[in-house]
Amino acid sequence: MIINWYIFKHTFNNVFISTSVFVGIIWLSQSFKSIKLIINKGAGLSEFFILSAYSLPSWLLIAIPFGTFTGCMISYLKLENDKEILVMKSAGISPFNLSRPAFLIAILASMILFIISHFIMPETYRNFKVLQNDIRNSSQSLILKDNIFIDLNEKQTIFINKLNENNELEEIFIQDRSDPSSLVELFSKKGYLNFKDNLILRMDNGTRISTDLKGKSTLLNFKIYDVEIKQEKNKVNEPRVIEYKEYNFFDLLKKATNAGNKKGKLLAEAHSRNTIVFMPLVFSFIVMITILKDDFSRVFSIYRKTIGIGLLVIIQSLVLIIKNAVHSNIIFLPLMYIFPIFIIVICIFLLNKKKVYKLSLFTKKVI
Repeated sequence: MIINWYIFKHTFNNVFISTSVFVGIIWLSQSFKSIKLIINKGAGLSEFFILSAYSLPSWLLIAIPFGTFTGCMISYLKLENDKEILVMKSAGISPFNLSRPAFLIAILASMILFIISHFIMPETYRNFKVLQNDIRNSSQSLILKDNIFIDLNEKQTIFINKLNENNELEEIFIQDRSDPSSLVELFSKKGYLNFKDNLILRMDNGTRISTDLKGKSTLLNFKIYDVEIKQEKNKVNEPRVIEYKEYNFFDLLKKATNAGNKKGKLLAEAHSRNTIVFMPLVFSFIVMITILKDDFSRVFSIYRKTIGIGLLVIIQSLVLIIKNAVHSNIIFLPLMYIFPIFIIVICIFLLNKKKVYKLSLFTKKVI
């Protein structure tokens, strides 16, 4: 009992840290789109963190299985390198009993995945898409940034080298396409925005270049020039497309009954909410097989760990292949359950398989 608690505590800590690292990696890789959306639409930092919070359950569905594998691998590798596993085996503890702490953690991870995939993720992902859609359709009076070409509307583009306080601008370029008979380009060293009546940009000490359809240009220097910024009226928000992740398990099954050629996709998405709970168990069993099964030299043990990571990649790839196969033909649907359960059963059999010793007069052979 003490040994199991000792292994459980270290494995749990490593699984938690590994999962957190995977969440951080996913957050960094997925946040660029949210950051770009926030910057372009002028939303605040709070919206970015709210979007990240809504995305967290979806990230956990990926991070928890791989975090379980990595955490178990780190813990049991440390036990092996410190010769603690060798001592425990010499004391008569079987590989299956040594695996129990990892299995308990994997079961806990599976329960968390079941709750997230069935109850939390559909709601949070729906909130994420709603907020994302609201930010995209939000209308700001004017959003200006340094060193970026910005379309004020369909016919006016502006570039500002430096944006100071009190709406003061430096080194301004504007391209105005409002007049179909000519293209107007304005350059100015300084300017400022006036919000009193209409939105007016007053430019000081600049040049106005007008180019007609024949390519003839007219140049005019000015001390003061006012440009009216024509803002587009708010567009009516179009209804957004509801994604499969926003539906719960029973909604997906209901929609699959009358989905026609999309029936396979809906069923695959629905049943993946169930089959994902097997992945922490599958991945932890892979670790146990590669580390605890039989006694090999240190060099070959390292080779087996590499094999374990390779098996992880192969199994995860096959899971995705089976899910994609269900999209086109629902006859493959039972494989989504049979495949992970088969791996778990095989691993349990291997861990419980005991060595059989055959004695001869001069040697002892192990089978």
